[in-house]
Amino acid sequence: MTSNSRRKQILAGTFLLTAAAFIAKFLSAVYRVPFQNMVGNVGFYVYQQIYPIYGIGMTVALNGLPLFISKLVVDIKDPRDQMAVIYRIQLLVTILSVTFFLGLQFGATWIAAAMSDVRLAPVIKAVSWMFLLGPFLATWRGYFQGRMNMRPTAYSQVIEQVVRVTFILVSAAWAVHHFANPYQIGTLAMFSAPIAGVCALLVLYVSLCRTRLPKSSHRQVYTRLLSRILFEGGTLCLVSAVMLLLQLVDSFSVVSGLRDFGLSFSTAQNIKGIYDRSQTLVQLGMVVTIASTTAVLPNLSLAHARSHETTFDHLARTTMRVNLALSLAMSAGLFVLMPQINQLLFSTAGLNLTIAVYCFSIVLTTVILTDNMVLQARGQYGPTMAAILCGFGVKIIVNKWLVASLGIIGASVATLMSLAVMVLLMRTAASRSLAGLTDGRQLIKLVVVLVVMMTGVGLAATIIGDWLIVENGRLQALLIVMIGVPLGAGIFLYGCKRLRVFTLREWFAVPLISKLLRVMK
Repeated sequence: MTSNSRRKQILAGTFLLTAAAFIAKFLSAVYRVPFQNMVGNVGFYVYQQIYPIYGIGMTVALNGLPLFISKLVVDIKDPRDQMAVIYRIQLLVTILSVTFFLGLQFGATWIAAAMSDVRLAPVIKAVSWMFLLGPFLATWRGYFQGRMNMRPTAYSQVIEQVVRVTFILVSAAWAVHHFANPYQIGTLAMFSAPIAGVCALLVLYVSLCRTRLPKSSHRQVYTRLLSRILFEGGTLCLVSAVMLLLQLVDSFSVVSGLRDFGLSFSTAQNIKGIYDRSQTLVQLGMVVTIASTTAVLPNLSLAHARSHETTFDHLARTTMRVNLALSLAMSAGLFVLMPQINQLLFSTAGLNLTIAVYCFSIVLTTVILTDNMVLQARGQYGPTMAAILCGFGVKIIVNKWLVASLGIIGASVATLMSLAVMVLLMRTAASRSLAGLTDGRQLIKLVVVLVVMMTGVGLAATIIGDWLIVENGRLQALLIVMIGVPLGAGIFLYGCKRLRVFTLREWFAVPLISKLLRVMK
């Protein structure tokens, strides 16, 4: 295969994998809106208390380990040695996964008690079964990706999410109709994880049956493979699961912190369920960034491997500046329209300020993901792992104290603090590799544009709300959002054009704008 045709194959595979990841992430975020509407705040609280456990396990099987394994497979030339590594990783990861499974099964009551709600134990046991499927999902996805065959991974991702989302919504509708309690609904919803995992594994099994696999050489191709899995693979998993780790801390400390704040248990459950809406909005806001970094990473790695530093710097700067600008625009838009968005999606407009503050984590997470993309392309993992673990530690230390002192908004503040620590440490530890990614003048121009945008959208929302009196508050919120979102986008793009926030190269990197520019050209 010529280098040109191989490059085309890599680009085609990357596009397919990016599209599949976009669909999977979008489905994973969107289904929670109808789910919350069906089960209410307490039902949503039960589900979200355990969701981080599922999310972390899913991230390992879907993103972190497959990417690490694919890089190992690419580095090995002999197909028989590739199989030897796959089977050895499968054994090591199976041991780790079985350990997690047994810990969740037999420690479910203790974990639930640590979450201040022992009735969560059956929900924890339900989600634990997916860990038994993780080793096989991760290794075979990684193998196919390393062989530049992205179809099995892409198809299994989409099938898994479609099955899971369908099962959750159908089972929730059935449970609500039969007056099941929130804990029974949560247990049913979490059983969707192993069921969807089996369906994804069937997709991979069909692909394996159609592939003539070489025999294993049984050679030990890599020494200290376990340490590489934990360090390199663990770093990739930590990056993918950074928000889930912070949500896991919330699961253990928010309810108890609210009790210390002086609230009853039932009130704390209800508030935690409302607070959990913010995670849905952040996940939706991160879809573009995740798709962007996934798509750009192979080109960055290729430029670094060929020592094309000019190309590498252009790609890295363009991706960072565009992603940062878009994440700032999304966070600012969510902040100013939060009362309407909250009511439109979740039927009530509670905790608007808390959710709006939490949504600024989109900006910090975007910086972390993009910085990691640059470091990963250079083969640097240490700064990312150290920064995330330190930020995670900050969240653990301050979360309950801030919630007990400030109320639920303390959890949002703690999340932003921990993410800011991660960004600061990454930028400090890898200052040379990350130098020049952001531009101070561009940030000043962006702040000006965003202030104008927020002012314009805020005034429009107030005028429309005063002028348009509709008995149905949800319908009124819909009308304001339908006007406010395009108005905000228009002000943002026009302001960026007038102040020359983006270079021509960066304009072409903005989603949808590139197509518009090509049509105009």
